[in-house]
Amino acid sequence: FREPTVEYMPSQGISELREAVETYYRSIGIDVDRNHIYITTGGTEAVMLSLFVLTNPGDEILIFEPYYSNYNTFFTITGCRPVAVTTNADNGFHVERSAIEAKITDRTKAVFVTNPGNPTGTVLREDEIRMIADVAKEHDLYIICDEVYREMVFDGRKVMSFGFLEDIHDRLILVDSVSKRYNACGARIGVLISKNNEILELVSKLCQGRLAVSTIEQYAAVGLYST
Repeated sequence: FREPTVEYMPSQGISELREAVETYYRSIGIDVDRNHIYITTGGTEAVMLSLFVLTNPGDEILIFEPYYSNYNTFFTITGCRPVAVTTNADNGFHVERSAIEAKITDRTKAVFVTNPGNPTGTVLREDEIRMIADVAKEHDLYIICDEVYREMVFDGRKVMSFGFLEDIHDRLILVDSVSKRYNACGARIGVLISKNNEILELVSKLCQGRLAVSTIEQYAAVGLYST
């Protein structure tokens, strides 16, 4: 980086990085456009923005337990309430439709999924992904999926992404980052992706309010996506 001034970058993220993210997603079979992509301060900001745009205080988010404990920070900040759908080691922490639907109320706004799971390591099967998508459609819920561990699978299994399901793109937010894929947690470069224009308009307003993501790390992340 040789620029004499470290300027503010566009609130959506620099075009070079959004293009690099688009290229990565297309390479794994997920059709997104750079206009669907917002660069965030780590995946954590992408999670927080998702909760802000989808919920009001008191609304409920279904989440599979055990889950990454720091999510609770963002539930507290945004005022929404996590409703745990408990999973068990006996069946590898996989989820059942009946357990999900038993927790849905008139305050439920979304299903929050981490795939592969943290801390369980569970990789959801293709039929589970389809089932969760069908539940969301039937009950008019959104899906927030944190997929930062997408490459952290070591037994030859393929990670199925919600991004492959074209019929739920109007209710889907994907969260990603460079933290795990490129061993760059400290760079604090995350990604929020959605094809829902109403969601993107709200995300845009929030991103304008926080100005911009770190300039130098964004340019560095372009190089990471190019490796």
